[in-house]
Amino acid sequence: MPSGERTASPAAPTRYRCAVTATASASKPVPKIETTLVQLVLFVRILGFVWMTLLVFVTWFTDDSANRAFVAGAEILAGVWTVVTVRTARNPLSMRTWQFVAMDGVVALLVASASFVAGASDLFHGGYPISWLAVAAYAGGMPLAVGAAVVLAAQQILGFLLTGRSIVATTGAFVFIVYGVIFGWTIDTLRGNDARRRAAEEALESERTARAREAERLALANELHDSVLQTLQVIRTDADDAERVRYLVRSEERAIDRMINRYRRPGAAGLEAAILEVRDEVETLHGVEIRTVIRDDVPLSPTVVAAIEATREALTNAARHSGASLIDLYSELDGDRVRVYVRDRGVGFDPNTIEEGRGLQHSLRHRVESAGGSLQVISARQQGTEVEITSGPLS
Repeated sequence: MPSGERTASPAAPTRYRCAVTATASASKPVPKIETTLVQLVLFVRILGFVWMTLLVFVTWFTDDSANRAFVAGAEILAGVWTVVTVRTARNPLSMRTWQFVAMDGVVALLVASASFVAGASDLFHGGYPISWLAVAAYAGGMPLAVGAAVVLAAQQILGFLLTGRSIVATTGAFVFIVYGVIFGWTIDTLRGNDARRRAAEEALESERTARAREAERLALANELHDSVLQTLQVIRTDADDAERVRYLVRSEERAIDRMINRYRRPGAAGLEAAILEVRDEVETLHGVEIRTVIRDDVPLSPTVVAAIEATREALTNAARHSGASLIDLYSELDGDRVRVYVRDRGVGFDPNTIEEGRGLQHSLRHRVESAGGSLQVISARQQGTEVEITSGPLS
């Protein structure tokens, strides 16, 4: 019979850096808040483009002073870059690189200056340049959004002055700074609230884990006190009764074995737990010692359960008929099957004798083979018995 003994880590999402120097990497997980913010930026960009398209349409058909080539060029440039923005948003980190923010700013400034270059009587860029402020706020928060707003406002003021617009119209350029503050504050606030929420969740999870570990330590201490210490006290009291001491030691050994198995795999209900339960039952009923080695553990299945029931019967037969006070029980996983060995060094029997081998050779064999397994019995008079139980396939 084989011999041997048992030999006894949510990576947290990577946080985005609130700076335009963030490196684009598709391998990093994207927090939900970042997905929401990207959707907000895309909404502002598309809304700004639609707004601009309506004004371009009106300018094209009502403003004869406007250069049609510049009007159409500005619309095409805004449309193409809107598509680029949508495609870039598939990897939100890419939208936070300084390269993308800079290119987005160049396009916004070109579109914003098109009205002046085309000689239009009124501005037709609509809300498209404003959408650059949303991109800047997403990439760098309030500081970058306000910085971009100042650049846009300065460009618009310069255009107004060069084209002879009124002072009232010139002051309208300061609306970009208002939008920059709004976008920057909104995105910074949403990110800050999300960071605090995640920190609170992590703290709560840490507290729950600490409490669970404390409960486990308390349960272990109570179990050891109620079981081991009390048993040791009884052993000290009955030290002169060798049979009583032996029984208590073996009983406590089984209890500790079950406890270790339970803490090793909390909630496990597999082969190992079932075999240990069978072992304890047979030891208690028949007063024998079953030396147990379980190499592997597998989930319970019909074929495994059939092998366990056959193990129970083999152990019971050995305890009742072998005359041995010590029985060896060994289990391992062999490919997709479980093998269990039950051996005693008792009186043995002649397997060819039908009456003496009836339980093993007929009832037990039928139980195993009906579940797709096999049974092998090796025995001889005065040389003990070994039963090899092989389960059916696990899958």
